[in-house]
Amino acid sequence: MPAWSAEWSYEYLRRLMAKVQSQYALATLAAVPSVLEGAARTAFIRHDVDVSLERARDLAVLEQSWGIRATYHVMLSCPFYDIHEPHSRELLAAIRACGHEVGLHYHPAHDEATSPPQGADAEISAACLRLEHVLGAEVSSVSFHLPSPGLIGGPLRVANRVNAYAKPLLDWYLSDSRGRWREGEPMLTLDEPRSSHLQILVHPLWWGVTSEEPPKRLGVLVRELATARGIAFEALAAQVEKHILVLAT
Repeated sequence: MPAWSAEWSYEYLRRLMAKVQSQYALATLAAVPSVLEGAARTAFIRHDVDVSLERARDLAVLEQSWGIRATYHVMLSCPFYDIHEPHSRELLAAIRACGHEVGLHYHPAHDEATSPPQGADAEISAACLRLEHVLGAEVSSVSFHLPSPGLIGGPLRVANRVNAYAKPLLDWYLSDSRGRWREGEPMLTLDEPRSSHLQILVHPLWWGVTSEEPPKRLGVLVRELATARGIAFEALAAQVEKHILVLAT
């Protein structure tokens, strides 16, 4: 089935999430160990925050109004936001106030293409502790930024936290990574379930009040960031594209 990228409005996302809710109970990734022990059909909605905490907060507020609790994974060393800044702390507090889980979006500092994720346990644990200090709350789950093959399909826990790329969570997995749904239009894909447990990854940066093609929406975001920082649009655009591999196939 060809990749699909035709609709990126909050209204479409609302309808998609409503369909997920009609077919599955919802749980955050923190609940994965107990959920996998049962037989209930359960969906885990995850958001990796690669570029903008503001966009993540906007989506968090909407999801609360839709009756959704999701898991937001944030980065410690993101080129585009700093979780230690007061405004970032306010945004993270707002996401948590909506009832969502906040976990770590971990970017390995070295090539782990052939190494199991537990080899980075000490580094991940230290990063989680730093994030816990900022949040004032426990960090229970971890996702990997641009995961290499060696990090996909691993154990259920990494550094004693739930691993979003654990094998049981990838049996039925939908993602809008790089501004496209690889398995086709997600509303239709949901009609052919592969498992009783679904993980769906939605990146806040692609979505908005109106539907815009991902490259165009990303360009608007880059322009906002460039203006705020007083730097050249072209330089920041190149940095963002490298950070999220938006042009990769």
